[in-house]
Amino acid sequence: MSSMKISSKLDLTGYSCAGPIGELSGVLDTMKDGEAVEAILADESTKKDVLAWAQKKGYKVIEEKKDGNKFIVVIGK
Repeated sequence: MSSMKISSKLDLTGYSCAGPIGELSGVLDTMKDGEAVEAILADESTKKDVLAWAQKKGYKVIEEKKDGNKFIVVIGK
């Protein structure tokens, strides 16, 4: 993984539709360059939506992995 500092971790497994993106947007808006957020997501569809949104907004997708039945993504600013 990159040298970015994970400054926030969000468990978004209880969110659906645009919820995870809204939560991530709010957190990333408050972060400084070089910081990152780790998000735990419930399903692959949400992961794909989050990754597409992050790339569209110009954020850096640092890591994505599956952990059991959850998906973890790390997005940096």
